[in-house]
Parts: sequence; structure tokens; C-alpha cells
Amino acid sequence: MRILITGIAGFAGRHLTTYLTNEDNHEILGIDLNLKNFNSGNSSSRIKLLEADLTDRQKIFSIIKKFKPQHVYHLAAQSSVSYSWENPIETFRINVFGGINILEGLKIFCPCCRILMVCTAEEYGEINSGNKAIDENFRIYPQNPYAISKSALDFFSSVYYSAYKLPVYISRSFNHIGPGQSERFVTSDFARQIALIESGSQDPVISAGNLQSQRDFLDVRDAVKAYNYIINKGSEGQVYNVCSGKKQKISDLLDILISLSKRSDIKVKIDKSKFRAIDVKIMYGNNSKLKAQTGWVPEYSIKTSLEDTLNYWRQNAGL
Repeated sequence: MRILITGIAGFAGRHLTTYLTNEDNHEILGIDLNLKNFNSGNSSSRIKLLEADLTDRQKIFSIIKKFKPQHVYHLAAQSSVSYSWENPIETFRINVFGGINILEGLKIFCPCCRILMVCTAEEYGEINSGNKAIDENFRIYPQNPYAISKSALDFFSSVYYSAYKLPVYISRSFNHIGPGQSERFVTSDFARQIALIESGSQDPVISAGNLQSQRDFLDVRDAVKAYNYIINKGSEGQVYNVCSGKKQKISDLLDILISLSKRSDIKVKIDKSKFRAIDVKIMYGNNSKLKAQTGWVPEYSIKTSLEDTLNYWRQNAGL
């Protein structure tokens, strides 16, 4: 199987590459804007890498025409909500125009290629669901620049399926966590601070934003397994929530991480600058469609995910 992975050097991209190379004998081409620090943990000769900007239309067309992928996992994105508030135009350019270039390239050169468009649960916005888990039939109401850009790509993907019968699959992915995630994301930020405290590089005080929000957290290793199941076992043109199906309060995750620490004197300080301009109070998903149609089930517990994240930062906090 010839597989193209965009954003291969990113958090999910690295874990997806490891998953695919462990499962089957694939030929993988990974593209990213910056491959300098790429390390999938797998040095297989079946993985080829190219630096490319997804907004460079001719470059992307040339890659698709030459490689002729059978599956595409489109993971590349500007995925930070906070960064999107600071840089909305760049976020839209990368996420929307880059995604359209992939769709157009496949339409022209590989119209039978299956493509998974990894979008986001941020598209749903704050939903008055009566405290019910969000399913794929809920209307979307994006409330930050990142979510708006991904909603646009979500719609474009559905239109390309309807208009051109391009075999598109769409995930609306909830929060991923696990080893190797950037400290721009909440649980990884906490884990890094704890690792710095343990090493004596930071005072025993964790700086935190809004701890009362409730989110759906899924281990990234379960998430990439879901992506593989969707593209192989899902239905074309369909949207799938990729999530744990459980809500977790941010403060509870911080408590677990602190309990895993080697220090017993850690305090928490609320930093208002870490609050979002608009913050959804409760968001968690219903994954029954994903399970029923593909047979996917998550394997990692929240404690295991957090412990692995903390251990990652214990080894890498000095980077």
C-alpha cells in the first residue's frame, strides 16, 4: 500500500507512522514543512520524507502525480487554538488552502485514492446538549479561528465527495494526549512543568489556565488506530467522532499528574493569560458510530496516557 501522510513530523503523524510500520508492509511518503527534528522511532527504509509547503499548489500536485498514493492521511495543520487567535490569517491559509490543494491534486491525478481529512471537535463549539455526548449529527458552530478553518475544510471535503465522488473520510477529533505532544497543549504543559520541578529547574508551582473546563481526552495511540480503521473500514463521505466518549475536568487530570510526581510540595497558580478568549465549558463526544462501523475500541487508560506523557517530559524537558 502506498500511503501519503501530511504533517508526518507532527504529534499524530509520528505516532501514525509508528502504528502503520508496525502493522503492515506499507510504502510511506511523509511530507512536512520542517523535518529537521523528525523521529518516528522507526528507521524503516519504507519511509520516505519530503519537505513541502501544502500551500505550494504545484509542489503538492507534483508529489501526488509522482507518488500516486492509494491512501492519504491529511494530518498537517496549524492546530493550536491559542495560536489561531494570534494568527488567524496564517491558520486559515495553512488549514484551508493546504487542504484544498490535497483534494484538487487527488481529484486530478488519483481520483480513486482514499483520503482521511482529520478535522476537529472544535467545530461543534459550545453546544447546549443537555450534558449529552456530542454525536456526528449535531450542528457545528465554530467559535475560534482554528475551528472556523477546520469547519471550512470539513465542508470542502464533503463537497468533493458529493461532486466528484472522491473517496473522502472525515474525522472530528477530540483532544489527543500522550508522549511527544507539544507543551502548547494543556496536559503536556502540566507534565513538562512537573518534570522541570522534579529536576530543580522550576519552583514547585504549576502555572495553569482554566481548570474547570471539561473535555474528552483520548490517547494519541488510540486516535491513530482509529484513523487507520476509518480509512479501511469506514464509509465514504462520512464523518466520525474520534474520542473516548468520556468527559474529564482539567483539574482532575492535573491532580493525577501531581499524584504521579516525585515531589509532594507542588502548588498550583492560576494564570489568567492562559485563558482563551472564548472557552467552551463542557465538550465530550459520542464514539458509538466509529465503534459500530469499524470495530475500533480504545486501549489506553487516562492514567497510562498521563504517566507516559510525564515520563516523556522527564526525558526531554531540557530540550
